[in-house]
Amino acid sequence: MTNIYLLPFEENYILIDTGVKKREPAFFAFLNRHDIVPDKIDYIFLTHTHYDHTGGISLIKEMSHAKIMVHTKEAGYLRQGFTPVPRGSRASTKVVAFLGRHFFKNLNRYTPTEPDIVWEDEPYHPEPFPAQAIHTPGHTSGSSTLIWKEKMAFVGDTLFGIEKEDCFPWFVNDTETLGKSWEKLLDSSCEMFYPAHGKPVTRARLERSYRKHFRS
Repeated sequence: MTNIYLLPFEENYILIDTGVKKREPAFFAFLNRHDIVPDKIDYIFLTHTHYDHTGGISLIKEMSHAKIMVHTKEAGYLRQGFTPVPRGSRASTKVVAFLGRHFFKNLNRYTPTEPDIVWEDEPYHPEPFPAQAIHTPGHTSGSSTLIWKEKMAFVGDTLFGIEKEDCFPWFVNDTETLGKSWEKLLDSSCEMFYPAHGKPVTRARLERSYRKHFRS
């Protein structure tokens, strides 16, 4: 349902998002298969705080003692354990968003968690990793991207990789702001973009989608 990413540097790691609830055993089984001790995870970077990105936050934090990084505009949601459903960007997802807001609110809840690092000024550099966090709002007001080694961008729901050609997210709170975030990504030196849903997106694919949605 949701991709999470574990990025290695020397002997330590950054984890990007924590997935949905009840998938933590699969994550720890993965660590065990690869002989990774949980406390080697130094940071948990949250691209935003929807339930499918924060469901495992409490247990993974407890087992790893990692520092949770989140943009200031998402920190309040993380503390209360609830983030509102975003707006749908097409007819089918507008229906899903409506149902989620009005009938399935409890689905969007997760364990309230205190962040360790609340950042606003960008780029934010989690030392000593070759990474920088940038603010890429649109999907939510605090949506963020982690750029790794200046070549790879881990974008959360700022892009979707589900459809063959288009990478426009299925849920967007602010389309105009999303366009500016896409411009920021295209202004970077990144060649590959790794979304939370679907497969990696190439720069060429992002450029085509940008022209379709923001230059037509």
